[in-house]
Parts: sequence; C-alpha cells; structure tokens
Amino acid sequence: MKIVTGYLALAVAACSMQAAAQTVNVAAFLKERGAESAGLRQLPRSPSPAVVPVTFFDKDRMAPSCGLLVAAPRAANPRYIDILSAETGSRFPQCVGIPSIRAFQLQGRRYLAIEYLDRETSDDTYRSFHYVYDDPAQGFVEDKMLNNEVPSSDIAQTADGIKLARAAMMRKTYPQWKFLDRDFIADGTSAFANFEDGKRHTCHLAVEAGAMPVTADLADVASTNRCAGVLAASRLATPAATYYLSMFESDAGKHMVAIASVASDGAIRIEKDLSSGINRAGATGDIKAAKVALSQRVGAFRNPSTRQ
Repeated sequence: MKIVTGYLALAVAACSMQAAAQTVNVAAFLKERGAESAGLRQLPRSPSPAVVPVTFFDKDRMAPSCGLLVAAPRAANPRYIDILSAETGSRFPQCVGIPSIRAFQLQGRRYLAIEYLDRETSDDTYRSFHYVYDDPAQGFVEDKMLNNEVPSSDIAQTADGIKLARAAMMRKTYPQWKFLDRDFIADGTSAFANFEDGKRHTCHLAVEAGAMPVTADLADVASTNRCAGVLAASRLATPAATYYLSMFESDAGKHMVAIASVASDGAIRIEKDLSSGINRAGATGDIKAAKVALSQRVGAFRNPSTRQ
C-alpha cells in the first residue's frame, strides 16, 4: 500500500516568504520609473506581503500596464516582474484589471496565480494568468513554463487558474503518456489526472497534493495491465479524505475501477483494497455505481459529494 505525504505547508517556503517580506513602496517605484498609477479598482490584496500588484501608465504610454513588485531576500529594492506592457503610441494592449491573486502549493513550491484582464482591442478582452513561485534565494520568480502553457480565455468565460496550472504541470511531468483533459479533476489543494498509452495498451492515474505526483496503473489494483482506455473519473469527498476514482476498460472489455485518496494532511494512498473489493463485487457498470459502492465502503453514503 503506497502512502506519500503532501507538502501543504512547507516550512522552507514560509521562511523564504517571511525573509522577503520587507516593505514594498509602490509610490517610490512609480516615481523612479516616471510613471503614474492607473488607479484600477480591480487590484486585490496579495496573499504574500512580499508580492504587491501594481498598475500604471508609463511615460509617453496611452494604455495601462501591470506587473508585480517583489521584495527579494537581502535586496535593497523590490524587483519588478512585468505581466502586461503597453506599447508606445498604441491604445492596446491594456491591462484593465487584476481580479484575483491566489496562493497554492505545487510540486513542493509555493505559488501565486495572478489573474489579469488583457484588453487587446476595444471589443476583445481576455482572462489570463501569470504564475510566480517562491525561490528561497531570490524570492518570488516567474514560472515561464506555466506562463506559456496555460491558455487565455474569453472574458465571459470563468477560469480557475490553479486548476489550469495543475493540469499543465501534469502534462509536463508525464509527456510520454496521453493526458485526458476530460478526466482531469482538481481543486485548490490536490489534483487527479488520467493518462493512456495506446502503444503499450496501458492506462495510468496520477495524484498530487502539493508535492510530486504519485502514480499507479491498472496492474496496481487489478489482475491485468492491458487497458483499452479510460471511461470516466469522479471524486468523493468525506471528512477524512477525498477519494478519486477512475474507471478503465480492459482489453477483454471488462470494466474496472482504480481508487486513490488524499487525506486532510496531504497523504496520498493508492487504495488497492478498496479498488479490489469494488471490482470483485462487480459494482462497475458505470462510474456512478462504483461511486455508490465506494461511499458505502468508506461510510460516507449519507452525504457523498457529487462534484466532478
């Protein structure tokens, strides 16, 4: 039985953040740059005192720019991280808002997801995300991979920047397998991904809770490793743990489930006994039947979560 403890509150990251938490003087930055505050209303309070969002009109620029002022350890002045810059003599692009800044843990690092609104034309505005993580030596720095991989969306569409970051990191971690967007589930603290490898007729799952993912395949929970494909995925939340389920189809056409759990302390477990019990009982007609069988076995039948 495999158990891994997640890093939901890394002491090292917390110490780094506190070391960088010197005063960030926005007025001094604007004066030195020769810029004026854009005065945007959508400018949230940062979860970290070491990172302060700033929006401004640069000298001789018609459109507002935005970025972050980062207080780095042992640095006399804050470092500026550009998010969106206005072009000389042009009204676009414009940074017209920073609706949210959210903190999360991913692969052992403390991240911030900065949501910003990018107006490209008078009719086209996009919702985008910029990611920084806390480096012990430098303070918060950009994650170029996430910033390049996470797509923008139309302003009318809601988007979860943390879920998008977790999906992009899963794709990067396991490029040898086909990532299944349809069967990816994530929240603010954990993520569950499903993969297929058509050449080898194998299917895989991966679970993470802030640290490196834990993986398993069909052979870990069933009598075969020959997998024709992933049929569905779901989640069951209980007070003690969150359970993730995958339903596979074997090469022989048989439905089987694989279950993993994430405890409240971030410990990840590949639930071989639960998976085997449900498979032996034949409660695998569809993902709903498997979920009901799981909820009965973990004692959560009275109030199961139905969120995907």
